[in-house]
Amino acid sequence: MARFLRTKSLYYNDVNLIASKGVVVTRREVPRELHRIIVAPMAAIQGKTFIHKACELGISVIVHRFQSVESQVDIFNEVKNKSPHIWCAIGLKNEGRVEALLKNGCRNFLLDVANGYSEATLQFLTNFIEKNEVDKVMSGNIHTATGFSLLEAVTARSPLSLVRVGIGNGAACLTTKQATGFGRGQVTELLECHEYKSDNNSSCQIIADGGIKNAADANKAFGCGANYVMMGSYFSKAKEAETHIIGDGTYWGGASHKQQSLYGEVRPHEEGTVLPIKDELFPLEDLVEKLWMSIASAISYSGKTNLTDFIGNGVFEIRRRTM
Repeated sequence: MARFLRTKSLYYNDVNLIASKGVVVTRREVPRELHRIIVAPMAAIQGKTFIHKACELGISVIVHRFQSVESQVDIFNEVKNKSPHIWCAIGLKNEGRVEALLKNGCRNFLLDVANGYSEATLQFLTNFIEKNEVDKVMSGNIHTATGFSLLEAVTARSPLSLVRVGIGNGAACLTTKQATGFGRGQVTELLECHEYKSDNNSSCQIIADGGIKNAADANKAFGCGANYVMMGSYFSKAKEAETHIIGDGTYWGGASHKQQSLYGEVRPHEEGTVLPIKDELFPLEDLVEKLWMSIASAISYSGKTNLTDFIGNGVFEIRRRTM
Protein backbone atom coordinates (compact mmCIF):
# COMPACT_ATOMS: atom_id res chain seq x y z
CA MET A 1 0.00 0.00 0.00
CA ALA A 2 1.39 3.38 -0.96
CA ARG A 3 2.15 5.78 1.89
CA PHE A 4 3.47 9.27 2.50
CA LEU A 5 6.14 10.06 5.07
CA ARG A 6 5.59 12.95 7.45
CA THR A 7 9.00 14.41 6.65
CA LYS A 8 9.46 17.32 4.26
CA SER A 9 12.28 17.12 1.76
CA LEU A 10 14.61 20.08 2.31
CA TYR A 11 17.45 20.91 -0.06
CA TYR A 12 20.50 23.08 0.54
CA ASN A 13 18.77 26.06 -1.05
CA ASP A 14 15.82 25.70 1.35
CA VAL A 15 17.78 26.59 4.49
CA ASN A 16 20.08 29.25 5.90
CA LEU A 17 22.76 28.89 8.56
CA ILE A 18 22.40 31.24 11.56
CA ALA A 19 25.45 32.86 13.18
CA SER A 20 26.46 32.59 16.84
CA LYS A 21 28.87 34.55 19.06
CA GLY A 22 32.31 33.94 17.62
CA VAL A 23 35.62 33.13 19.26
CA VAL A 24 37.79 32.96 16.12
CA VAL A 25 39.69 36.22 15.51
CA THR A 26 40.55 35.41 11.90
CA ARG A 27 39.59 32.50 9.67
CA ARG A 28 43.28 31.75 9.12
CA GLU A 29 43.36 30.53 12.74
CA VAL A 30 41.07 27.63 11.85
CA PRO A 31 43.12 24.41 11.57
CA ARG A 32 42.93 22.86 8.13
CA GLU A 33 41.01 19.63 7.73
CA LEU A 34 41.24 19.35 3.98
CA HIS A 35 40.93 15.56 4.05
CA ARG A 36 37.22 16.07 4.79
CA ILE A 37 36.85 17.23 1.18
CA ILE A 38 36.60 14.19 -1.10
CA VAL A 39 36.75 14.46 -4.87
CA ALA A 40 34.07 12.34 -6.54
CA PRO A 41 35.51 9.29 -8.38
CA MET A 42 34.61 10.57 -11.83
CA ALA A 43 36.62 9.87 -14.96
CA ALA A 44 36.04 13.42 -16.18
CA ILE A 45 37.96 14.77 -13.17
CA GLN A 46 40.37 12.31 -11.62
CA GLY A 47 43.20 11.55 -14.00
CA LYS A 48 46.89 11.22 -13.20
CA THR A 49 47.63 14.96 -13.31
CA PHE A 50 44.70 15.85 -11.07
CA ILE A 51 45.39 13.12 -8.52
CA HIS A 52 49.05 14.06 -8.14
CA LYS A 53 48.15 17.68 -7.42
CA ALA A 54 45.24 16.79 -5.12
CA CYS A 55 47.54 14.60 -3.02
CA GLU A 56 50.02 17.46 -2.68
CA LEU A 57 47.22 19.73 -1.46
CA GLY A 58 45.84 17.26 1.10
CA ILE A 59 42.29 16.69 -0.13
CA SER A 60 40.99 13.12 -0.38
CA VAL A 61 41.07 11.42 -3.76
CA ILE A 62 39.65 8.20 -5.16
CA VAL A 63 41.39 6.50 -8.07
CA HIS A 64 38.33 5.66 -10.16
CA ARG A 65 37.57 2.21 -11.54
CA PHE A 66 36.62 3.22 -15.08
CA GLN A 67 40.00 2.29 -16.47
CA SER A 68 42.08 -0.84 -16.81
CA VAL A 69 43.32 -2.56 -13.69
CA GLU A 70 46.88 -1.85 -14.77
CA SER A 71 46.20 1.87 -15.16
CA GLN A 72 44.47 2.13 -11.77
CA VAL A 73 47.31 0.26 -10.05
CA ASP A 74 49.95 2.40 -11.77
CA ILE A 75 48.32 5.65 -10.62
CA PHE A 76 47.90 4.32 -7.09
CA ASN A 77 51.56 3.26 -6.93
CA GLU A 78 52.67 6.69 -8.09
CA VAL A 79 50.84 8.54 -5.31
CA LYS A 80 50.43 6.07 -2.44
CA ASN A 81 53.35 7.57 -0.52
CA LYS A 82 52.32 11.17 -1.10
CA SER A 83 49.19 11.21 1.05
CA PRO A 84 47.28 9.04 3.56
CA HIS A 85 43.98 10.18 2.02
CA ILE A 86 43.96 8.00 -1.09
CA TRP A 87 41.25 5.50 -1.96
CA CYS A 88 40.66 3.12 -4.83
CA ALA A 89 37.24 2.40 -6.31
CA ILE A 90 36.02 -1.10 -7.11
CA GLY A 91 32.79 -2.61 -8.46
CA LEU A 92 30.74 -5.67 -7.61
CA LYS A 93 32.46 -7.86 -10.20
CA ASN A 94 36.07 -6.74 -9.80
CA GLU A 95 37.83 -9.70 -8.14
CA GLY A 96 40.95 -9.28 -10.26
CA ARG A 97 41.02 -5.53 -9.61
CA VAL A 98 40.66 -6.05 -5.86
CA GLU A 99 43.43 -8.65 -5.81
CA ALA A 100 45.81 -6.38 -7.75
CA LEU A 101 45.12 -3.34 -5.58
CA LEU A 102 45.58 -5.29 -2.35
CA LYS A 103 48.82 -6.78 -3.65
CA ASN A 104 50.13 -3.26 -4.28
CA GLY A 105 49.26 -2.00 -0.81
CA CYS A 106 45.82 -0.42 -1.15
CA ARG A 107 43.83 -0.62 2.09
CA ASN A 108 41.21 2.10 1.55
CA PHE A 109 38.39 1.04 -0.77
CA LEU A 110 35.22 2.52 -2.18
CA LEU A 111 32.56 0.13 -3.41
CA ASP A 112 31.39 2.39 -6.22
CA VAL A 113 27.77 1.41 -6.89
CA ALA A 114 24.61 3.49 -7.02
CA ASN A 115 22.25 1.41 -4.88
CA GLY A 116 23.42 0.81 -1.32
CA TYR A 117 20.15 -0.94 -0.46
CA SER A 118 20.62 -3.88 -2.85
CA GLU A 119 21.25 -7.37 -1.56
CA ALA A 120 24.17 -7.70 -3.97
CA THR A 121 25.85 -4.66 -2.39
CA LEU A 122 25.30 -5.86 1.17
CA GLN A 123 26.52 -9.38 0.42
CA PHE A 124 29.59 -8.13 -1.42
CA LEU A 125 30.60 -5.87 1.47
CA THR A 126 30.14 -8.67 4.00
CA ASN A 127 32.35 -11.05 2.03
CA PHE A 128 34.90 -8.38 1.08
CA ILE A 129 35.57 -7.31 4.67
CA GLU A 130 35.65 -10.88 5.97
CA LYS A 131 38.19 -12.03 3.38
CA ASN A 132 40.51 -9.03 3.02
CA GLU A 133 42.72 -6.88 5.21
CA VAL A 134 41.38 -3.35 4.82
CA ASP A 135 41.61 -0.10 6.80
CA LYS A 136 38.74 2.00 5.47
CA VAL A 137 35.64 1.02 3.54
CA MET A 138 33.39 3.54 1.80
CA SER A 139 29.98 2.39 0.57
CA GLY A 140 26.61 3.73 -0.52
CA ASN A 141 24.59 5.31 -1.81
CA ILE A 142 21.64 5.63 0.54
CA HIS A 143 19.30 8.45 1.61
CA THR A 144 17.57 7.20 4.77
CA ALA A 145 18.55 6.17 8.28
CA THR A 146 17.40 2.66 7.38
CA GLY A 147 19.90 2.55 4.53
CA PHE A 148 22.62 3.92 6.77
CA SER A 149 21.95 1.20 9.36
CA LEU A 150 22.06 -1.52 6.68
CA LEU A 151 25.51 -0.47 5.48
CA GLU A 152 26.77 0.18 8.99
CA ALA A 153 25.83 -3.37 9.99
CA VAL A 154 27.80 -5.04 7.19
CA THR A 155 30.86 -2.76 7.36
CA ALA A 156 31.21 -2.59 11.14
CA ARG A 157 34.14 -5.03 11.12
CA SER A 158 36.34 -2.65 9.15
CA PRO A 159 38.48 -0.25 11.22
CA LEU A 160 36.63 2.72 9.70
CA SER A 161 33.38 2.71 7.76
CA LEU A 162 32.06 5.62 5.71
CA VAL A 163 28.67 5.81 3.99
CA ARG A 164 27.76 8.02 1.03
CA VAL A 165 24.45 9.73 1.69
CA GLY A 166 22.57 11.01 -1.34
CA ILE A 167 20.78 9.58 -4.38
CA GLY A 168 20.31 11.45 -7.64
CA ASN A 169 21.39 14.90 -6.41
CA GLY A 170 24.64 15.25 -8.32
CA ALA A 171 24.81 17.60 -11.32
CA ALA A 172 25.66 14.71 -13.65
CA CYS A 173 23.19 12.31 -12.00
CA LEU A 174 19.97 14.29 -12.36
CA THR A 175 18.48 11.81 -14.78
CA THR A 176 18.33 9.30 -11.91
CA LYS A 177 15.30 11.17 -10.61
CA GLN A 178 13.83 11.38 -14.10
CA ALA A 179 14.45 7.71 -14.78
CA THR A 180 13.43 6.27 -11.41
CA GLY A 181 11.49 8.88 -9.43
CA PHE A 182 13.72 8.31 -6.40
CA GLY A 183 15.41 11.25 -4.69
CA ARG A 184 15.40 13.30 -1.53
CA GLY A 185 16.48 16.67 -0.19
CA GLN A 186 20.08 16.70 1.00
CA VAL A 187 19.35 18.50 4.28
CA THR A 188 16.58 16.07 5.23
CA GLU A 189 18.60 12.95 4.47
CA LEU A 190 21.71 14.20 6.26
CA LEU A 191 19.82 15.26 9.38
CA GLU A 192 18.05 11.90 9.52
CA CYS A 193 21.26 9.90 9.20
CA HIS A 194 23.08 12.12 11.69
CA GLU A 195 20.24 11.68 14.20
CA TYR A 196 20.45 7.90 13.80
CA LYS A 197 24.24 8.03 14.17
CA SER A 198 24.00 10.11 17.37
CA ASP A 199 21.18 8.05 18.91
CA ASN A 200 23.08 4.81 18.34
CA ASN A 201 26.56 6.11 19.22
CA SER A 202 27.73 4.98 15.80
CA SER A 203 31.30 5.46 14.66
CA CYS A 204 30.28 5.08 11.02
CA GLN A 205 31.05 8.29 9.14
CA ILE A 206 28.64 10.28 6.93
CA ILE A 207 29.67 11.51 3.49
CA ALA A 208 27.39 14.12 1.92
CA ASP A 209 27.39 13.08 -1.73
CA GLY A 210 25.66 15.01 -4.50
CA GLY A 211 24.44 18.53 -5.09
CA ILE A 212 27.28 20.38 -3.35
CA LYS A 213 27.89 23.08 -5.92
CA ASN A 214 29.86 25.53 -3.78
CA ALA A 215 31.25 26.26 -0.32
CA ALA A 216 27.86 27.35 1.04
CA ASP A 217 26.41 23.92 0.26
CA ALA A 218 29.45 22.24 1.81
CA ASN A 219 29.05 24.30 4.98
CA LYS A 220 25.39 23.37 5.25
CA ALA A 221 26.27 19.70 4.78
CA PHE A 222 28.86 19.84 7.55
CA GLY A 223 26.41 21.68 9.80
CA CYS A 224 23.82 18.94 9.19
CA GLY A 225 26.24 16.26 10.37
CA ALA A 226 28.31 15.22 7.38
CA ASN A 227 31.82 14.18 8.40
CA TYR A 228 32.96 14.56 4.80
CA VAL A 229 31.68 16.22 1.64
CA MET A 230 32.07 14.66 -1.79
CA MET A 231 32.26 17.14 -4.64
CA GLY A 232 32.40 16.59 -8.38
CA SER A 233 31.20 19.49 -10.53
CA TYR A 234 33.11 22.03 -8.43
CA PHE A 235 36.39 20.35 -9.40
CA SER A 236 35.46 20.11 -13.08
CA LYS A 237 36.59 23.75 -13.21
CA ALA A 238 40.17 22.75 -12.30
CA LYS A 239 42.69 23.09 -15.09
CA GLU A 240 44.12 19.76 -13.94
CA ALA A 241 40.77 17.93 -14.36
CA GLU A 242 41.12 15.03 -16.79
CA THR A 243 38.48 16.39 -19.16
CA HIS A 244 40.68 19.43 -19.82
CA ILE A 245 43.87 17.40 -20.00
CA ILE A 246 42.38 15.33 -22.85
CA GLY A 247 40.75 18.37 -24.48
CA ASP A 248 37.16 17.21 -23.97
CA GLY A 249 35.65 20.04 -21.92
CA THR A 250 32.56 18.22 -20.67
CA TYR A 251 31.55 16.71 -17.36
CA TRP A 252 29.76 13.37 -17.42
CA GLY A 253 28.08 11.05 -14.95
CA GLY A 254 29.22 7.56 -14.10
CA ALA A 255 26.01 6.01 -15.46
CA SER A 256 25.89 8.06 -18.68
CA HIS A 257 26.12 6.61 -22.17
CA LYS A 258 29.37 8.55 -22.62
CA GLN A 259 30.93 6.81 -19.64
CA GLN A 260 29.69 3.46 -20.89
CA SER A 261 31.07 4.03 -24.38
CA LEU A 262 34.46 5.21 -23.09
CA TYR A 263 35.02 2.56 -20.43
CA GLY A 264 32.67 -0.33 -21.02
CA GLU A 265 29.66 -1.75 -22.79
CA VAL A 266 26.88 0.66 -23.79
CA ARG A 267 23.62 -0.37 -22.18
CA PRO A 268 20.09 0.65 -23.27
CA HIS A 269 19.46 2.32 -19.92
CA GLU A 270 21.28 5.33 -18.48
CA GLU A 271 20.94 7.43 -15.33
CA GLY A 272 23.69 9.96 -15.97
CA THR A 273 24.14 12.95 -18.24
CA VAL A 274 26.84 14.96 -20.02
CA LEU A 275 27.26 18.66 -19.25
CA PRO A 276 29.43 21.27 -20.99
CA ILE A 277 31.83 23.11 -18.69
CA LYS A 278 31.18 26.79 -19.35
CA ASP A 279 32.80 28.25 -16.24
CA GLU A 280 36.23 29.84 -16.17
CA LEU A 281 38.97 27.36 -15.31
CA PHE A 282 41.33 27.78 -12.34
CA PRO A 283 44.34 25.92 -10.97
CA LEU A 284 43.23 23.22 -8.54
CA GLU A 285 45.24 24.88 -5.78
CA ASP A 286 43.19 28.08 -6.16
CA LEU A 287 39.88 26.19 -6.06
CA VAL A 288 40.90 24.31 -2.92
CA GLU A 289 42.12 27.48 -1.20
CA LYS A 290 38.93 29.37 -2.04
CA LEU A 291 36.81 26.48 -0.80
CA TRP A 292 38.74 26.09 2.46
CA MET A 293 38.75 29.82 3.23
CA SER A 294 34.96 29.84 2.81
CA ILE A 295 34.62 26.83 5.12
CA ALA A 296 36.90 28.49 7.68
CA SER A 297 34.82 31.65 7.44
CA ALA A 298 31.64 29.68 8.12
CA ILE A 299 33.27 28.13 11.19
CA SER A 300 34.06 31.60 12.50
CA TYR A 301 30.41 32.62 12.07
CA SER A 302 29.21 29.43 13.78
CA GLY A 303 30.91 30.18 17.09
CA LYS A 304 33.12 27.08 16.78
CA THR A 305 36.91 26.99 16.50
CA ASN A 306 37.38 24.07 14.10
CA LEU A 307 35.53 22.02 11.51
CA THR A 308 35.28 18.91 13.67
CA ASP A 309 33.33 20.82 16.32
CA PHE A 310 31.08 22.44 13.71
CA ILE A 311 30.00 19.09 12.22
CA GLY A 312 26.41 18.34 13.22
CA ASN A 313 26.08 21.57 15.20
CA GLY A 314 24.80 23.99 12.59
CA VAL A 315 21.88 26.24 13.52
CA PHE A 316 19.39 26.51 10.65
CA GLU A 317 16.17 28.14 9.65
CA ILE A 318 13.93 27.29 6.71
CA ARG A 319 13.70 30.00 4.10
CA ARG A 320 10.26 31.57 3.87
CA ARG A 321 9.76 30.71 0.21
CA THR A 322 10.07 27.04 1.17
CA MET A 323 7.18 27.06 3.61
